[in-house]
Amino acid sequence: MIFHIDGNSFYASCERIFRPDLTGQPVAVLTNNDGVVIALNQECKDRGFKRGDLYFEVKNLCEQKGVRVFSSNYTLYADISRRLNLLYSEYGEELELYSIDESFVYLPDWKNGGYTEIGREIRERAMQEIHVPVSVGIAPTKTLAKLCNKLAKKYGGVCSWQELDGETVLASYPAADIWGIGHAKAELLALLGVHTAYDLANFPLDKAKKYLSITGFRTVQELNGIPALDRNELTRKQNIGTSKSFAHGVTDFSELETALAEYAQLAVGRMRAESSACRIISVYLMTARAFRPEDKGKEYFNAASAELPSSTSYLPVILASAKKLLRSLYRYGYEYRKIMINLLALEDDTEIQPELFYNNTGQREKDKAVMSACDCINAKFGRGIIHPGTRNLTKEVKADGKKADWIMERKMLSPEYTTDLNDIPEVY
Repeated sequence: MIFHIDGNSFYASCERIFRPDLTGQPVAVLTNNDGVVIALNQECKDRGFKRGDLYFEVKNLCEQKGVRVFSSNYTLYADISRRLNLLYSEYGEELELYSIDESFVYLPDWKNGGYTEIGREIRERAMQEIHVPVSVGIAPTKTLAKLCNKLAKKYGGVCSWQELDGETVLASYPAADIWGIGHAKAELLALLGVHTAYDLANFPLDKAKKYLSITGFRTVQELNGIPALDRNELTRKQNIGTSKSFAHGVTDFSELETALAEYAQLAVGRMRAESSACRIISVYLMTARAFRPEDKGKEYFNAASAELPSSTSYLPVILASAKKLLRSLYRYGYEYRKIMINLLALEDDTEIQPELFYNNTGQREKDKAVMSACDCINAKFGRGIIHPGTRNLTKEVKADGKKADWIMERKMLSPEYTTDLNDIPEVY
């Protein structure tokens, strides 16, 4: 049996954990640089706000309706997600992390499983121990478990497919809302006379494969209680990229180098976590898009790539190549708003093919030892405690007290209550 567990209004719920004064209050969370509403709780939705609202357009309305607005605090959200998944893992033989707020838990198929009771216990413990409300959908397939999770609000937060009249539920459930269908496929299905989940469950498999590809074929099987979607196994990525938009336009080259060093270290860290090494490096540099014709001369987008002599996960080598690419891209007089580094042609870092005329195995082992030591220190004392010297070319906070232009704008950032000793709440 499969449990689909979803954190309700997850980002907003995380913000309320250490803020009891926010109970029952509308809460909205913004994207990087405080641009767009990315998450909101039910109280905020009830006041007419929705995901995707541009903050500058609804800022005054938020103030009028008492909406508490926060900058995205991904460090806090990731840590709360980790704590929830530790709790979930106590119940299942296998746990699959689908997203930061969603997980699948696999339990054995017991004849008298008492799955609903287990779901209620998970829900109660998540609220009591971590103070995050969750909903639980229980079914024999992942697609039906997702469907049950959407229905869970009608059943006290826990919904089991075994306790439902399957045909009645599917007949009243839109096909467009089925996991994996999407808007484009829903329009095609409507033309074929498929409007409800029941219609889709009875759609001939040969037509499902023809019109909806193998994914749609498996969805039809899943709606009929036949497990067809594989459990997501961690696979090595084909490329790893890192980028963030700057708070303000950056003209100084040293600031761009500082940002590049920050993003390169993040990308290499992710690559090393997968035991990968890269052969190709790409750097992208861009200004903000100009929408008015008279401002098109202020717009500049460009990219450059370089191939290394051999695959590597050694940050100094990767950053040195990236800095050369950045220098070739830089043009004086533009206000840059974004820089991105992409690591490509990834391969297993433990099985690098040595060069024919130059065996650098000894140096490679030394480089890996240095990087492993840095990884351990950063893991223990905090990300970026050890970093490239280029990261110090410009200070994060200028002499006038203002942050550097390349740093993200997060004026409403909440404390990192669970990961930073300086942010631990004080009780009086």
